[in-house]
Amino acid sequence: MEGSFTNFDQLPEDIIMEIFSRLPVKSLLKLKSVCKYWYILIQTPIFITKHFCHKTNHAIPFIHLYFLDKKQLSLSTNEYPLFQDLYIHKSTSLKPVIGPLNGLFFVYNLDMNEMAIWNPATKEIKNIIIPSPSFYPYFRSYAHHFGFGIDPLSKDYKVVWIRDYWKEETFTRSKSAVVSVYTLSTDSWKHFEDNTFWSSHIVMSYFGTYLDGFYYWKMINSEQQHTQCINGRQNCEILAFDLTNEVFQVIQTPNLFNSNFGTLGLYDGFVSMFFHFLVQGKTCIEIWVMEKLGFWTKRLVIESHFIVKRPIGYGVNGEIFLETTTSNLAMIDPTTQEIIKCTGPWENGYPLQVLVYKNSLVSIKKLSSGDLGKI
Repeated sequence: MEGSFTNFDQLPEDIIMEIFSRLPVKSLLKLKSVCKYWYILIQTPIFITKHFCHKTNHAIPFIHLYFLDKKQLSLSTNEYPLFQDLYIHKSTSLKPVIGPLNGLFFVYNLDMNEMAIWNPATKEIKNIIIPSPSFYPYFRSYAHHFGFGIDPLSKDYKVVWIRDYWKEETFTRSKSAVVSVYTLSTDSWKHFEDNTFWSSHIVMSYFGTYLDGFYYWKMINSEQQHTQCINGRQNCEILAFDLTNEVFQVIQTPNLFNSNFGTLGLYDGFVSMFFHFLVQGKTCIEIWVMEKLGFWTKRLVIESHFIVKRPIGYGVNGEIFLETTTSNLAMIDPTTQEIIKCTGPWENGYPLQVLVYKNSLVSIKKLSSGDLGKI
C-alpha cells in the first residue's frame, strides 16, 4: 500500500503538511495508519499546532446538555454529531466540564470518584488518580471547586482543586482551604493549605475562566464573611491562581458588584462579569470587563424580551448564550441585540453551559510523558 503513495510523498514536506492541515481530525486519525511517514508527521508538535491554528479548523460552540434520565449515560468520552455548527455533549451530571485548552477538557464526578483530562476529537482520556491529603484525615471534604490551565513558563497543563473540610461529630471546620495542584507531565499532586479564604466562599461558575496563566473564581468578600452590608448584600472579590508560581491573589471589584448577582466569565479576551435583571418586563443584560488589574469597565448593555434564567456562555464572535425560564437555549447577537437562534426545550434536558471549542490533535499521552511541545 505504501508504494501507491510514492508520488504524493515526493512532494515537499511543507506542502504535505499544508494539505493535511485542512483535513478534519477524524480523517487524520485514519491517515496515521496508512504509512509510517504520515504517522510520524501527523504526531509532530509542528503539525499539531499548524492544524489547530489553520483557518479551516473553525471554532464552534460546545454545548453541554444536562439530562435527568440516568439511562442517557453521560459520558465524557461520548461524541455526538455536529448539529448546525454546534458540538453537542450530553451528560447526566450537573458538574461542568472545564476548558477547553487547546481542545482539551478537565472533567470530574466526585460522586463516582472520577477525574480525567479529555480530548473529544481524538476520544483520548487520561484518568487522574484522586489523592487523599493527610491534613484532615477524620474530616469530610465539601465545597469543591476546580480550575484547569496552562503554566505559561513550563507549558505544562495543571488542575487546581480547592475544598474545605468538616467534622460532623464536633461541628468543626478546617481552619483554611485545602488546595491540590495536579501536574500532567509528572502525573503528580502537590498539596497545601491557604488560610486567606475558604472554598465555601467561592461562587460556582459554568464559564471557562482561564486566561494568560491565571485561573479566576468569584468569591465573597473575605472582610464580610460573617457580616453584611447595610443594603443586605455582600460585596464580591475575584480569586486568581497563578499557575506558574502556584499562589493565590485577590482582586477587588467595584462596590456595585455583589455575591448574589453576576456571573464570572471571559468576554472579548478579558475577565468579565455578566449581570441580568428585569426592568419594566424586559431583561437588561450588562457585561463588565476587567481591562486592567482591578479596573472594570461596562462593555455592553442589551435589552431582551426573553426572560432569562441565567447566562451559560459566550459564542465564537461574542454572541451571548442564555437559558430562558422555559429551558430554551437562546443566542443573542451583541451588535444587533437580536435573537439569532433559539433551540429547545429538550425532553428531560436542560442547557448547562456553552464553551468555544476547536478540534485538536493534542495527545494527552505525550503531554503526560513530558513531551509538551507548544501551541
